[in-house]
Parts: sequence; C-alpha cells; structure tokens
Amino acid sequence: MAKHFKSHQPEHSIIFAAFDAEELGLHGSKFFVENPPIPLENIQLNFNFDMISRNPKNEIYVVGTYPYPQFKPLVEKAAKTSPLKVSYGHDNPNDKTKDYWMFSSNNGPFHKKGIPNITFSEEDHPSYHKPTDDFENINPTFYKNVAKLIQKTIENIDQNFPTK
Repeated sequence: MAKHFKSHQPEHSIIFAAFDAEELGLHGSKFFVENPPIPLENIQLNFNFDMISRNPKNEIYVVGTYPYPQFKPLVEKAAKTSPLKVSYGHDNPNDKTKDYWMFSSNNGPFHKKGIPNITFSEEDHPSYHKPTDDFENINPTFYKNVAKLIQKTIENIDQNFPTK
C-alpha cells in the first residue's frame, strides 16, 4: 500500500504506522497518540486494519461509520466494485446485538482523542486466538481483495475528503 501511494501521490499526507502490543493493551497506538510525530490536530483520519486475511464468509466489516457517517458514502462507493461482502457495524454503543469495537483495536486511542477512524476487520474466524491461527491459513485472495477495497476507500476519501 505504501508503495502504491508513493507512486500515486495522494492529495493528503499519509503516515503508515505499524503498532505493537495491541493484544497486550494497545500499547503501540497509545504511545503514538501520546507522542505523535506531528500535532494530533493535523491527523484528520486514522485507518486501522485488523484481521483482514481470512474469513470463511468472504465478509469484511467496516467499523467507524456510525460515529463518523461522513465517510460511509465513500466506503460504499469503493465497496460497489468489490467481490467482498462488506458489512457495517460494531461501532454503535447502543446496538447490543454486536460487540462494540471502537476501543478494541488500534483505532481506540485515536477515537479517545476525537480523531475519526475507520477500521477494516472481520468477525472472529474459527482459529481466532488459537494455536491454529497461523500464517499458512491466510486466504491470499481474500487478503488481496480486502487490500484493494482499503486502497480504493483511501483514494475515495483522499479525493473527496468530507467535512464534519
């Protein structure tokens, strides 16, 4: 993705960051927002990718469009051409039918700071947090399709950045 955006310059700056210790308490992303390389007010949107390499239902969730609805039409535009089943949810604290994910991944520290964020993730796959959750079980086609969806979403938002 970084290589793509290096050769296809976006209108807005992009920082690619890989955070560590998510499972241990979001330590990497917490450190980032507490010690940002640029002023936090300059970060207009955080994209978070968590568990995007396998799903038996060919489904990816986009989380964050409930609190930040201005981004949903741009995600939907990218999703129209995707072979994936794109679902929304896990971001409404009043929806008791789904777990609330706005603080469950590296998007959480950004959300706490009031920085809009969009997370791409899947609901738990059969090997989630089990010894069988190995690299060999990644579905390359699913992963590539998710990566294409994310890239198109970033491009749509970059070219049509909505105001609140």
